[in-house]
Amino acid sequence: MSSPLDSTPANSGISQQSCDSEEYALDKEISLDKIKSADEALAIIHGSGFFNQSVYSFVVLTSVDYDIAIDLLKLIDAKYPRVRKGLFSQRKVLTLKMPNYTHEAPLAWFGQQLTRWHINGQLTPAEHLNVMVTASPRVTASNPPYTGDQKEPDTFISYFGSPSLHEPRIVIEVGFSQTYLSLVEDAKLWLEGVGASVRKVLLVKFFQRRQGVAGTIELWGRNSAGSAYMIWGNRIFPVHGPFERPIYLTKDDLLNGAVASSSQGSDRLEFDIASLREIITKTGLNLVGLTPLP
Repeated sequence: MSSPLDSTPANSGISQQSCDSEEYALDKEISLDKIKSADEALAIIHGSGFFNQSVYSFVVLTSVDYDIAIDLLKLIDAKYPRVRKGLFSQRKVLTLKMPNYTHEAPLAWFGQQLTRWHINGQLTPAEHLNVMVTASPRVTASNPPYTGDQKEPDTFISYFGSPSLHEPRIVIEVGFSQTYLSLVEDAKLWLEGVGASVRKVLLVKFFQRRQGVAGTIELWGRNSAGSAYMIWGNRIFPVHGPFERPIYLTKDDLLNGAVASSSQGSDRLEFDIASLREIITKTGLNLVGLTPLP
């Protein structure tokens, strides 16, 4: 069974022509329909070569019995702690991602953004120090229809002093071999399933093209009905192109109301996409032998 075709987001600032249209990737799927144990499931994953890949490592396990999924999570936690997991129990789906430098680059970039906002006077020293940026602690959703689903993000941003420190304020999810539609499902889980503590989700998606790697960044939030939607998207690669509207958080998005008296919760914290391009290229793509679209 195949996932829907991957596609470049319509208003992401990156055109089909600039992407040099080629055959789109599908999420790699493995059915566990007839599997009777977590050990048997792990053996099948081993046989797929998933644990031996360095760049294209994302797999969707389908028809997963819930009890087997829980046991399999424990096995993978013990043997492969770097693997990032997502359990979508209602859909009987378990996703596995083996992160590489490209997945980690946006975490480094967000840390740099915090420092930049501090230097520019947009964050006070206390505000800066109280923002916590980590990779992939597991969070369990509590809102239907996602109740009981579990997800480990690529980047987890929270705020010390928040009553829901175990839940992020901001999440970054990165997809290379993972399709865009699969990333959107991640955003919906965070924004609709985990709860109001998650204010924004950044989706970073890369597309392998004949002439190099294309990339987009999207900011997702909730509409008045509580449903996830894309607020705005920009291109990362190609590097050259038309000017695009800035993507930004508000201070309240980041700080959960704990804003210094000298500023407002609605104050904008704009992202520097040029620095994201540089970090992804130098600490991500270059290290795995890939080049961005110019």
